[in-house]
Amino acid sequence: MIDFSIDESSSTGTLTLSGDLSIQFAATLKETLLDGISNADSMVINMEQVDRIDLSTVQLLCAAHRALKKANKKLVIAGGISKAVKETIAEAGFIGCMGDGDSSGLWTEERN
Repeated sequence: MIDFSIDESSSTGTLTLSGDLSIQFAATLKETLLDGISNADSMVINMEQVDRIDLSTVQLLCAAHRALKKANKKLVIAGGISKAVKETIAEAGFIGCMGDGDSSGLWTEERN
């Protein structure tokens, strides 16, 4: 499930993800992320209820992170990430999401 809202007073978008996120949800997630990138100064993603993700979801979230960072905006993960999701991210090689030794990667403990 994908739920997105923008708090107009703070221009913060909140994206709540839950369940199994796979390629079937990629187009919807992409459109939602593009909306957030265009209309919010920062985005908070809550993934506490995500059971599993696939590579398409990881790639979309990392691309959104890079786009927001480039626009001097923020994207942060709120709450916890399940062990299964962390394993998928690690196995896919996305721990440092931003690459080039950037410690502010989306999946690192350092929140940007």
